[in-house]
Amino acid sequence: MLAGCVRRCILMVPLAGALALLGCDSYKSDIAAVKRAKSLPGETNEELVMDLAGGRATIEWSAERARQYDSDDMVAVTAEINRLGQFGQRSKIELIYVHDRAGKQVTFQEIRLNGQRQDLLSGAALSPMLLEQFKLRLQ
Repeated sequence: MLAGCVRRCILMVPLAGALALLGCDSYKSDIAAVKRAKSLPGETNEELVMDLAGGRATIEWSAERARQYDSDDMVAVTAEINRLGQFGQRSKIELIYVHDRAGKQVTFQEIRLNGQRQDLLSGAALSPMLLEQFKLRLQ
């Protein structure tokens, strides 16, 4: 009796692990859509993130259901940049986008520097001029 229980537990652990990994893959297409989209004319979001990161940074993309919306079609995608500046100061930059799966649209939501929200929007769009000023503060 005990051997059967142990055998079932041994079989269930890999199955549970495989299901957990499948859940992680469910947002890959959302991250890819955000990377391809353009929040600034002529520059994809991925290029924008790479530009902000510079040469001495790590970038991690993640996604989850957007909590502020009551829909599974709305996904929050975050690009987290851990950056080392010219003078050794460390910065954590988070660019947050919302991917509307149903409408197939990507919207820039906000940017945070070390946890503090930064105002880089001009109207409803990301302002290139404010973004350049933000980059200067990172150096």
